[in-house]
Amino acid sequence: MVPELVAYSDGSASVAGSMKGFSGFGTYFPNLFGEKKAFSLGFENGKTGEMEVLALYFAIKQIPIKESVKLVVYADSEYVVKTFTEGRLEKWRTNGWTNTSGEVANKRLWIGIYNMLQQRSGMKIELRHIKSPQVEKERDLLKKKQLMENPHIIGNLMADRLADYKRHTTRLLDTSCLNLD
Repeated sequence: MVPELVAYSDGSASVAGSMKGFSGFGTYFPNLFGEKKAFSLGFENGKTGEMEVLALYFAIKQIPIKESVKLVVYADSEYVVKTFTEGRLEKWRTNGWTNTSGEVANKRLWIGIYNMLQQRSGMKIELRHIKSPQVEKERDLLKKKQLMENPHIIGNLMADRLADYKRHTTRLLDTSCLNLD
């Protein structure tokens, strides 16, 4: 039986004000080969969708090339999840990284993800959508307690907090400085 690893990914970006464009991503593994692991970066220039894709990129990157595993990634980004559940990645590649609107958004990151997946033939990936939890907004203490008992909500909150923290702290200029090989 192939072992299953679970990751949570999230991205964040400011869309207005003095921090417009400040962005970050978070990727959290509650158990990555026996250890809790977290990955995150912040940028001065970025968008939410770009950060969501980058969070997925970092989840995949943590799996060694020769490892046979099933990677289950929970994300609150329908954009990222539907790219896999609707087979968009292969369609984009087949169509020269274009879609009906022209060039695929975040093309460089999606190409990086596609290439990593090709190198990891023993890895199966599954993306699952998780509704962005509103734990902080929940006023009913019993409902809040129940939400906090769900490990997927905790994992999503961890990824969300990592993304927000990096958006407000250490920042690189933009994702072009990353080597996506």
